[in-house]
Order: sequence, then C-alpha cells, then structure tokens
Amino acid sequence: MKNLLFLCLLFFFSCNQVDTSLENELKEKIVALENAATILPSDETGFIHTVFFWMNENVTDEQKTNFAKNGLGELVKVSSIYKSYFGPPAKTPREVVDNSYDFALICHFKNKEDQDTYQIDSVHLRFIEDYKDLWKSVIVYDNLTME
Repeated sequence: MKNLLFLCLLFFFSCNQVDTSLENELKEKIVALENAATILPSDETGFIHTVFFWMNENVTDEQKTNFAKNGLGELVKVSSIYKSYFGPPAKTPREVVDNSYDFALICHFKNKEDQDTYQIDSVHLRFIEDYKDLWKSVIVYDNLTME
C-alpha cells in the first residue's frame, strides 16, 4: 500500500512538473507573439482612392495590355501611395456587382495629404496625359477609413 501511495505521489508531482514546464513554455510563446505583434507593421491606410475605367470601343487588346502594364503598372509606383492594386473586373455574376468597367485601380494612402500629393505627382499627371484618349469614362470613389 505504501508503494502504491508513493507511486501516486510521484505521478502527481511529475505531472505537475510537466504542466508547469508546459505552462512556462506557453507563457514564453505568448510573450513572443505579443512582441512580434508590436514589431509587425499595422495597416496604416487612412484614405482609399478607387478609380474605375471604361475604355473606348475601338481600344485594342494590345492597347489594353499596354494601359495595364505600362500605365497602371507605373502609376502605382508613385511614392505617396501606401499600397495599391489594379486589374480587370472579376466577372462575378451577381445582380449587385457591376462588371461593366474594364479596369479598376485601388490606391491606399496613409492620409488625405498623401493622396493630395499623388494628384499633382508628375507620374500621375503624365499617366492622365498619355492614356486619357483610351477611356470613355472614369469614375472615382474616395473614402476615409474608420477604425
């Protein structure tokens, strides 16, 4: 009986040691994750500029490719842009989705001032001058982000 009690106590204490070491390891991992979260950049987007382009009927596929690659592809390199995306519609067949445009451009800025700087940037002005004859319509939606 003494041996059984001894084995039970030994098992109990050894389990507590395992639990304690696992608990300590878990605490260390939590601290590491918390530290990593402070190092990783947060999304600093404060202003989103969305542009939809409808091309003229006579624009060729080659012109559209050039517009995307050399036009939009260069435009998104403007230094005041925080992050950006561009491309054709996804052609999702739902009543609430407008798939009628040819290209969309979405630019995230840290603030309105950065977007104002973008508007007068020489790359942006040159893009408009170089490609304005290709589109029949452009619609812009600007919005601030809320936290």
